[in-house]
Amino acid sequence: MRLKLRWLALLNVMTIILLASLWEYGAEAWVSKLLGLSYDSDFETAERLKFIMTSACFALLAMVVPGLLVGGLMRKLLRTEQAATRMAHVDELTGVGNRRAFQVRTEQLDNLDVVYAIMMIDVNDFKIINDLNGHHQGDATLVALASLLMEFTGPQTHVFRIGGDEFALITVTDSTDALMAEAEEIRTRAGKIMTGPASFLSLSIGIARSTDCSTYSIIQAADLAMYQAKGGKGAQLALFTPDMERQFRQKEMFERSVANAVRNNAVVPFLQPILTLSTGKLAGFEILSRWTLPSGEVVAPQVFIPVVQKLGLMDQLTVQLLRAVSVVASEWAGDLTLALNITPEQLIRPSLTDRLYTIIRDAGALRLELEVTENDVMSISEEARQAIERLKERDIRVSLDDFGTGYSNLSVLLGLGISKIKIDRSFISAGMNNREQKKVVETLLALCRELGVEVTAEGIEDIGTLMWLKQQGCNYGQGYLFRKAIPVNEATSLLPSVAFALPVKELPANDHGHAAQAV
Repeated sequence: MRLKLRWLALLNVMTIILLASLWEYGAEAWVSKLLGLSYDSDFETAERLKFIMTSACFALLAMVVPGLLVGGLMRKLLRTEQAATRMAHVDELTGVGNRRAFQVRTEQLDNLDVVYAIMMIDVNDFKIINDLNGHHQGDATLVALASLLMEFTGPQTHVFRIGGDEFALITVTDSTDALMAEAEEIRTRAGKIMTGPASFLSLSIGIARSTDCSTYSIIQAADLAMYQAKGGKGAQLALFTPDMERQFRQKEMFERSVANAVRNNAVVPFLQPILTLSTGKLAGFEILSRWTLPSGEVVAPQVFIPVVQKLGLMDQLTVQLLRAVSVVASEWAGDLTLALNITPEQLIRPSLTDRLYTIIRDAGALRLELEVTENDVMSISEEARQAIERLKERDIRVSLDDFGTGYSNLSVLLGLGISKIKIDRSFISAGMNNREQKKVVETLLALCRELGVEVTAEGIEDIGTLMWLKQQGCNYGQGYLFRKAIPVNEATSLLPSVAFALPVKELPANDHGHAAQAV
């Protein structure tokens, strides 16, 4: 740019000299004659040259101020352009490279055909850091982590922020041991960064080398390793391997199978009876999901339900299960309750609860009870309280599932509007053989009676447990002692008019409950 300006100034001076020369040696005489003015042709040549040089000097002086102004403007534009280029490749918050710079660097290394590695670094529970301590703490955590990572940079190593809480470190190396040692050092040092008054930073790191990737790009491979580390236990550090790629493809196939099963109504409802323990009469059913493959293999709910949630199909499945049950249950007589498990996110989503209300309303005399897991509902307590109030107005009850596995207390639950809990089966099934757990359940039942909270015990498998729960005043129960979960079309045989003949005195512990079946 400066060279262009110099050439422009030189061209301007040469133009002035040329024009002045033309004027002195021809143009002046012609113009004077045209205008009828006198002209002295004997004017000395020295004087003519002096005029030409004077004109050139004045031209140069006339360009000084504009030249300074233009030069200053050009310098400013150049700095602005350089800053814009830098901003386009630098993360504004942390000062490290951004995603665009990351892509440029990987393309450079691919074109150079060198062996390099990518380390994907993800902050664990970043949302919790923001929620508990504010976004300013989240930003401070990212800046601190970026500063730490910058200590590992060099001529062959660069660091980038490629997502909200995700960083990448690219290094030219083929040493697996060096990579793993460096990643472990990053994790260890990051563990000293405070994310709150009493909490510290935790990272998940996935590593991939360009030589280890076949069908996947190195970026995809590093991402896959990072998610493997995030979902694992222990070190939270993973190196991409071809076997990991095979496992991921199997996972992709399973996810597609789950999606197809939901969309094709292959996941069907089963019903497990819930009894009123004081009378032995059927109080309702819990709706459980079952998926049987064409091969006859049964896939456990704890295996496919998390995948349904991940794929965003939970609302669709929930509606399908309740609708399938209500079609049959609409013909039942009596005041039965259908208990349906939902996630806390579903609880606070009116678009779903409105649909569930419409289905149960059209089914007739049935009541709907939504079960939410204890740990999950506590994370959205205020929103949950408002949602529970809205549901109560529609005669839809919300109960707490798996009570005892979390850290909530009854007073907090009552504040949410929950007046029914289900004691986790781990307390019931082992309670008769464990004095501590038995005492916990006994105390909980007594407290619930005082507070007016109804209790359902799940996992009742023997008559001894049943009799003890009855003596303690437990309201409802379910378990293999009464009946396993059955298909919907078989549940009609268990109408409210049919009672379960519960024993009036405790039978031997080795009795497996045949006397408690419906008669």
